[in-house]
Order: sequence, then C-alpha cells, then structure tokens
Amino acid sequence: MLITYGSSSEALARSVAKESNIPIVETARRFFPDGEQYVQISGALSGEDVVLIHSFALSPDTLLVEYLLLVDAIKSGGCRSLTAVIPYFAYLRQDSRFKPGEPLSAKVFASLVEFPRVDRIITIDAHLHRFRTLSELFHTPSLNLSAMPLLADYYLKNFGNNNTVVVGPDAESEQWAKVVAERLSSPYIIMEKVRLGDREVSVRGNASVKDKNVVLVDDIISTGMTLVKVIRMLLAEGANRVDALVTHALLVEDSYQKLKGAGLGNLISTDTVPGQHSKVSVAPLISRAIKNLP
Repeated sequence: MLITYGSSSEALARSVAKESNIPIVETARRFFPDGEQYVQISGALSGEDVVLIHSFALSPDTLLVEYLLLVDAIKSGGCRSLTAVIPYFAYLRQDSRFKPGEPLSAKVFASLVEFPRVDRIITIDAHLHRFRTLSELFHTPSLNLSAMPLLADYYLKNFGNNNTVVVGPDAESEQWAKVVAERLSSPYIIMEKVRLGDREVSVRGNASVKDKNVVLVDDIISTGMTLVKVIRMLLAEGANRVDALVTHALLVEDSYQKLKGAGLGNLISTDTVPGQHSKVSVAPLISRAIKNLP
C-alpha cells in the first residue's frame, strides 16, 4: 500500500503515513498563467493499492479539478486499487431542491467525485441529513468515519465532565451530539434552527443550562452565525461556560472573532481543516480504516 496526497491535505497525509507505517508518494502541483492546473505523481504505482488523501475545504471547485487530475494520474500509473480519502466533503448541505430552479448540489458533486471510478471513498463526519447514508449519494463503496469520539475524549481528558451538558444547535447535529454526550456521560439538548439566508439564522429551544458547563457540538463551522446565536442564548440562560467541539472548522469571514465576541470559551476542532484550533488529529482514524480495507 502507498499513500499520496492533494495540496489541501499534505500534512494530514504525512501524519497518516507515519501513524500507519505506510510509504508516501510525493506529488507536485502548479498553475499555468491562465489558471489551469498541473499535477504530477513522482513515484511508481504499478500493482499497488494507493490511498489518495485530499480534502475539499475552503476552495472546493479548484480542489475538485485537482482531485480529478490526481486520480487520472494515479490510475494511469497502473495501481491495483485506489481509495479516495476525503476528510472534508463539500456541497453536502445543499441536499434538497429548496427552491424552484436549484440544483441538487450534493448529488452533483458526489457524482463528479466518483466519476473517475475510484474503488472506495472514505470521508469524515459527512454532513448527512436528507441523505441518511453515503450509499444514497455514491454507487462506489463508501465509508463515513466520525471524529466525534476523538473530540469527546480530548475534551474529557482536558476539561472533565463535571456539571456538563451537551448542546446541538439544530436537528442535523443530533447525530453528533448524541455520540459526544454518551462519551461524556452527560445529557444533551437539541436546539431548533430556522435558516433565513446564507448568513442569517434564527435559533430557539428549551435550554436548561443554568450553572452548567456547555459543550456545543456540530460537524461544521463556516460563518459561525448559528453558533453565535446559540452561544448568546446559552449564556443568557445562565450557562457557566460554552465550549465547542467541531470536526470541520472552516471559520470564514472572521467567524472566530465573532464567536469569541459572543462569549465562546474553547474551540476544539480536527485537522481535516488545518488551523490553530486543530487540537485533535484524525490520522489514527484514517490509519485504522485503510489498514482494515479488504
């Protein structure tokens, strides 16, 4: 088995290679003056089971083209199999035609990802709501791993679970809040969110958090507007402290500053999207998964 990477996940790929003791194959990428991309794989792949680690965070359209070029380059090298590990899978929030004339973006993006006929797709905490499983999106064998147990264990080790309650900001987050609550042996509460636009939401719910240490749990922070509303509500209800566990911290448009301004304590995320809050690595999670591939 060999591991290689796209530009968005080089550091994570090296961590997985070290964790699993699997050799890594280097890649190169550059842009032509007109914006077209060029990629090159620098190792021999013939007869090998290759794992490509490549995320679609923050620049999904450009990264998709890079992914398609990488897959073609790897397959042309005569590999025996190709597993695409996509730590952050983009476009899954548009999982319905909410208004007339809209595309079903989740399905479109998924079809492009599996179009080059990779043998398996692995992702982490995919934003599944109306599509309940990856098998509803892909014909290719797929696996959705979760970083929530790792995040919960980190929180438990560093902050404990005394007087703690877990809060999910919306219905989609219940699948993750439940896992964290079980790991922390704490109760959980799910809020209700109404989206008013790309950057505007309304949140309501019965938050019995007076004198509690709250752990907010979600898969993604993008603009952070949902969590800003929830944090303010929780603190107004008497919460002692509000921390957040999030798998994918995209943190666009000064969202972290807005979250801190709303009263957020600690933000703990993973390295699916590398950043200053990436306290938990998903390398062990990926390593176990690829070592157990058939």
